[in-house]
Amino acid sequence: MRGRVVGVVAAAVLTLALAGCGGEAEGGGDVASVNGAGTASTSASAAPNADAKHEMALKFAQCMRENGVQVDDPQPGQGVRIMARNLPQGTMEKAQEACKEFAEGAGIGQNANPQQAENMRKFAQCMRDNGVEAFPDPEGAGIRITPEVGEDPDFEAAQQKCAEQYLPQAGQGGS
Repeated sequence: MRGRVVGVVAAAVLTLALAGCGGEAEGGGDVASVNGAGTASTSASAAPNADAKHEMALKFAQCMRENGVQVDDPQPGQGVRIMARNLPQGTMEKAQEACKEFAEGAGIGQNANPQQAENMRKFAQCMRDNGVEAFPDPEGAGIRITPEVGEDPDFEAAQQKCAEQYLPQAGQGGS
C-alpha cells in the first residue's frame, strides 16, 4: 500500500501540501497537493521571491510529469495537484528524487511553522469529526493518508468543509 502525504504550507492562507510519499506494496489511490508559493507578502521585495518559487513549482510539475506522475501546472498561490493513482511500485519515489531540486526551490515539503501545525491539527480533527474517523494526526510538515482513508465515502465532503474552515485557499479550489 502506498500512502499519500498531505501537509500544510503557508501562502496568504493555507493549502494542502505534499511532504513526501512512501509505501511498501503496489500503487494506491494517492492524491495530494503541493504549494510552492511559500509565504505571500504584499511588499514589493517579496514579489520576486514568490515569482521565483512559482517558477520552480512549474518546473517541479513538469519534472514530475516527465517521470511518470500526472501533475497539472500550478496557478500562482495555488498548490500543485498530483494524481498518483495506481502508479507502478517506486514511480513516485523515483520522480520525487529526480525533481528534488525543483521541490526545494519551490519550498515544497518544508516544515510547518507553529500556526500551520496548529491548523493541520485542527484540520485533522475536523476530518474525524465529519466522518473520516481514521484520518491521522499530522507528523512534521505532513499528514500520511492511506488509500483506505482517501476512499472513505465521507472524505470529499469532510475535506471541502474542513478546508473552508482551516485551509481557506484549498477549500476554494475544490478537489
